[in-house]
Amino acid sequence: MDWLIHLAGALLVASMVMTGLRPLRMLALAAGLAALAWAVLGGAGWVVILWTGLFVLANAVQLAIMVQRGRTGDLRAEERELLGHVLGVEEPSGQRRLLDLMRWRDVAPGEVLIREGQGEPPLVYVATGAGQVRVGDRTVGACGSGDFLGEMSLVSGQRATASVIAESAMRVAVFDRDALRQLSSSAPELGSVIAKAINQSLAAKVVRMNRAGEVDFGGGAGEA
Repeated sequence: MDWLIHLAGALLVASMVMTGLRPLRMLALAAGLAALAWAVLGGAGWVVILWTGLFVLANAVQLAIMVQRGRTGDLRAEERELLGHVLGVEEPSGQRRLLDLMRWRDVAPGEVLIREGQGEPPLVYVATGAGQVRVGDRTVGACGSGDFLGEMSLVSGQRATASVIAESAMRVAVFDRDALRQLSSSAPELGSVIAKAINQSLAAKVVRMNRAGEVDFGGGAGEA
């Protein structure tokens, strides 16, 4: 029965290198099932069986929720706004692929989203709330709903040249940069959607800065 626990370990390791949430859940579920079979057939104690079973159950429930949401197109308002209005992706399969690339999180006031000098800062979409863009101790701009942050660094490959700090409570989507790179190769049509949104965000910021007579300090930090 030892091969079952080796299989579980291999599947669990494989799940950790997945960039999409759905394949991660699928591999983790398979790893849990293999480990549970090993525990039951090998006569492991009830504690091992209990916690392995809970691991399997948790992943099964989360995977079922993801599948159900994908089938019904049941998107949250923030997801509909980003996928439908900002990115213009209406096809359910394309929406599912993009959802796998991001994670939503709530940001408390004062939390640093991007730090000046940070290497490969995340690409962040702001659904609600507002933040300050700072260079050193000086505030040089602001960001708010509908803005992308970190897009200039994604395009240029340079470090963040400014910090972005939450001024109020924010709701944001954080994109996996490695998964975005893979998407451009595996699904060029979706990669071009992201590229278009990034370019539009950068263009809008240039217009705002020109109107305000500001200097662009936001390379890599996504100045608003």
